[in-house]
Amino acid sequence: MTSPLEGSAANYSKKEHPDHAKRYRIAEEYLQVTRGLWDSWEDDAFVRDKEAGIFFDPQKMHTLNHQGEFFSVKGPLNIARSKQGQPVVFQAGSSEVGKNYASKEADAIFTGHETLEDAQAFYSDVKARISSFGRNPDEVLIFPGIAPIIGDTPEEAERKYQEVAGLVTIENALNYLGRFFEHHDFSQYPLDEPFPDVGDLGRNSFQSGTDKIKKDAKERGLTLRQVALQSATPRSSFIGTPEQVADQVQHWFESGGADGFMIAAAVPNGLEEFVDRVVPILQERGLFRTEYESDTLRGNLGIPVPENRYAKASQPAGQF
Repeated sequence: MTSPLEGSAANYSKKEHPDHAKRYRIAEEYLQVTRGLWDSWEDDAFVRDKEAGIFFDPQKMHTLNHQGEFFSVKGPLNIARSKQGQPVVFQAGSSEVGKNYASKEADAIFTGHETLEDAQAFYSDVKARISSFGRNPDEVLIFPGIAPIIGDTPEEAERKYQEVAGLVTIENALNYLGRFFEHHDFSQYPLDEPFPDVGDLGRNSFQSGTDKIKKDAKERGLTLRQVALQSATPRSSFIGTPEQVADQVQHWFESGGADGFMIAAAVPNGLEEFVDRVVPILQERGLFRTEYESDTLRGNLGIPVPENRYAKASQPAGQF
């Protein structure tokens, strides 16, 4: 049986590592099983009629009986359907097969980009792929990860970055770099010679990231030391005063680079400073909520609740 990821909407690069492609086939089937279990009970399955002695309607309980390439699962799930229909599915991965998988299956996509141009290219590419799978691109959200560094002045923000970057030893940087390349031992190479040729290492784990590291090192003539320190202590594009960081966030959002952001802390108290000093500016500009709209993650993201597949299948023709 041909996987949907291998169809016309998913003609990914021939350079994809076979284990990498298999990993996504496993993920595809795993998600099919999980979503099937999440739909085990229709929303009104639990009658809870004490007088009649009826706890649930057996016609609205569904056994999955999945037999696939990688999984064999009978079901049903032993809990009711979530209030948000199904939990929000996030995906991270920027390889060709990863972007296709996200476009077909994800509710939200976590990614990472160093420049707005890269973010815009990813955004437009993935939104087009989402449409090619017959999905509404406005209902699949893209969240680049950022690590803002905030100071009272641009100089203070830069000093914070340099202080943290200076704490990383080259040994720790090499270990960190090796994690992306299937825990490869980079300490065996000369530090101040060109970044070594490691072949296909990394294609089965962080393919898009390791491809970028190798490409960048080759084009810029970087040494192993430079690559390791750059990987371990990346300099955020979102660095400066609260107003400057807010400007960057707004620019990325309004220029087609993001639907929102995943915020990480690059320096001590970095997250608190973003919340206390940048978020109020974004609220003043009408770019950030002042109250939550819902009591679920799906509701606050504005992603529709998926209808239970069995309830949908039982609807009479023409009923919506």
